Amino acid sequence: MFGKTIDYRLLRLFAHDRHPEAEELRQLERNLSIESAAARFEKWNRRLDNEIPIDPAMRYLEVGCGMGEMSLALAQRGCRHVTGLDKDAYYIEIAKRCARKRQLQDNVTFECMNVHDLPNEKAYDIVLSHEMLEHVERPGDHLRRIDGVLKSSVVGGGGGVIILAFGPLFHSPFGVHMNRFFRFRIPWMGVLFSEDALMRLRREFWRPVADEAESFEDTREGLNKMKFSEFLRYVEEIGWRTERLIVNPQLKRWPALWRLSNLLLRVPFLRDYLAASVYAIYRRP
Repeated sequence: MFGKTIDYRLLRLFAHDRHPEAEELRQLERNLSIESAAARFEKWNRRLDNEIPIDPAMRYLEVGCGMGEMSLALAQRGCRHVTGLDKDAYYIEIAKRCARKRQLQDNVTFECMNVHDLPNEKAYDIVLSHEMLEHVERPGDHLRRIDGVLKSSVVGGGGGVIILAFGPLFHSPFGVHMNRFFRFRIPWMGVLFSEDALMRLRREFWRPVADEAESFEDTREGLNKMKFSEFLRYVEEIGWRTERLIVNPQLKRWPALWRLSNLLLRVPFLRDYLAASVYAIYRRP
């Protein structure tokens, strides 16, 4: 906004001296359970109008599974062929422990793998991705890789199904994923303020024992800065058929704001700065 030095000094006034991320990660591990996984899955499914298919005969792949909550929820619901992939070996070990604890290891397997290393074989009926697409590098290539592992036809007819939930996107009001770092939420920080200033704050006060990243793309969690319009272009280029596309479903609790959001999202220039959370179901032709 005013240059990296002034931006840094301005934002520093509103930053917490310490961010409790490390303790929160340990708390997440302690709280991981089938019940918490089921609750997160139910929330995801509700936002997609309860259209996530549950079928023991189908083969499911969750990319970027983290601690495996969604995969575990599917296995607990009776799905017998579930695979969860994540590049973080620490998360994968937590997921495996939880599966063994609930005796779900015959229904769900977890593997440590970069999502760009997916084998190019059409082995899955359904591919799921939850809160990951905004973090993966080269998202267009990643979506094409997902297309490569989908079967051409699945149980019940039609092509393989892609189920996505991601956000907040970088250019949306709170897309820099640093909101709890500040004393109050500052909208469009990634758009208004210098990246150098934000990265300097992060190195000094955010995750002090982690990386020394100088860009959002290089942080441990990674932010690819993909715009909503770019995502729509990737899907169009691949040729997926849209079955559900719901943007900013968190606004449904305020009907007037929900209607206004949907109206403004039709404006090409505005949509990239207003589309925060995206929930979608696509089918491979």
